[in-house]
Amino acid sequence: MRLLALITVVVGSCVLGVGILGLYTTVTGWEILGRSGAMMGLQPDHWRGHWLGTSIAYIAIGFTFVCFAIGLWRRSRRIAIVWCIAVSALSAVWLALFVIQPLPYGFQQIPLGEVAFLIAFSVLSCLIVRRQRRAKAI
Repeated sequence: MRLLALITVVVGSCVLGVGILGLYTTVTGWEILGRSGAMMGLQPDHWRGHWLGTSIAYIAIGFTFVCFAIGLWRRSRRIAIVWCIAVSALSAVWLALFVIQPLPYGFQQIPLGEVAFLIAFSVLSCLIVRRQRRAKAI
């Protein structure tokens, strides 16, 4: 489970970094965000809402990944099972957000790559935890 913990903390740190960068650029009103918001046909208040909602979601997800990595590093079976459930639920929510796009406010459009990554990460997590449980039983 330590391999899964390392993967989880790396992914969580990257997502947390993207969320913090997005929050910083939204709060400071970095010019590139205004141009990308205008390209999407949004007014200034609307593109700020899009970027702010996305940034907060990424920060929450990154922080959750880092917290789960601590439990996985300690080889807690309960945390591992809860992790598999949580990442599977997250991939289901991301898939639903991908399918019901476009949303009027709050999130950027979810790319297919993110959905595929979360589904693959969910399957990998479940396989690693299942393999670890079988190894402990022997």
